[in-house]
Amino acid sequence: QGGDDAYLCVNEGHRVHVSTANLKGRSPPVLDSENAVEDVSWRLVDGVLQCSFRRSIHLPAFKGRFNLDASYYIFLADGEASEGGLIHKHHRQPLITNGIYNVTGLPQDIGGSRSPRLIKAHGVLMFVAWITTVSIGVIVARFFKPVWCHSFLFGKEMWFQVHRVLMLTTVMLTSISFVLPFIYRGGWSQEAGFHPYVGSTVMALTIVQPLMAGFRPSRHAPRRQLFNWFHWSIGTTARILAVVTMFLGMDLPALDLPDPWDTYTMIGFVAWHVGIDVVMEIHSYCLVRKVELIEDDRVQILQSLTSAEAEGRLFKQIVLTIYVCGNIIFLIAFLAAINQI
Repeated sequence: QGGDDAYLCVNEGHRVHVSTANLKGRSPPVLDSENAVEDVSWRLVDGVLQCSFRRSIHLPAFKGRFNLDASYYIFLADGEASEGGLIHKHHRQPLITNGIYNVTGLPQDIGGSRSPRLIKAHGVLMFVAWITTVSIGVIVARFFKPVWCHSFLFGKEMWFQVHRVLMLTTVMLTSISFVLPFIYRGGWSQEAGFHPYVGSTVMALTIVQPLMAGFRPSRHAPRRQLFNWFHWSIGTTARILAVVTMFLGMDLPALDLPDPWDTYTMIGFVAWHVGIDVVMEIHSYCLVRKVELIEDDRVQILQSLTSAEAEGRLFKQIVLTIYVCGNIIFLIAFLAAINQI
């Protein structure tokens, strides 16, 4: 807000005052010395306060009052007031109309949102990146090397190409999303708690991963094992912190998803991912044990290995399909919630 034509409806000790005020930036409203409204009425029922008043379309004698024969965005903020009529900051984002509206026109349902479009876009891109692309990319790299080792795409193994595309998509989506809150706020937000700090850490780790991958040693180089360990640890840390960041961001005023639905749904997604990871790990372990227990006969070993590989390939592809569908369901749920606020 700032430089707006504001009207305050304040409940003060079971008496309601309706007055005009000026807004300057994010400072508390400054009441006008002379009120420009008339025919004031109000009603307080079950904690819901309703106010009505009249004013002239043109008020040249009152500084800061807009002409009402033009169209404007309408903000509706609610909050608390202490004794003496002192206005406190609203606890959640104001309800803002989706477009400009002429208040002298016919009544209509104009719709609105409590979340700015830039913040909605920030949430959408982060959910797409850290619920779908990165999660699927990790599963593919971890469990599909032996499944797609003989399949190639543009001269590289398929699992690697799929993993690389998904991870580069994650970097792109995260980078775009990262700058949107700074554009909206015009800088760093001091009121977002730990969310921007943890989010900045995730952004840094997200950039480090592809840079480090660019200097990946060859497969049989002595330092390859060290690279693999760093690549896994940095990626895992980024994913854990990303989930923490999403938990912190979902209840911020600028993107206040329904509570406690958002928390339970995010817990469900984490449990879903961990559950699929555990299932795949158990399956891989059982497959290895099955091959190890085969009698020491070369022909029988080769036949059993071929059978085990086919069995493992089918199972993993089925689990991957189910996992992708589950992730998409979680993603749609969060995107639908963002669209409704």
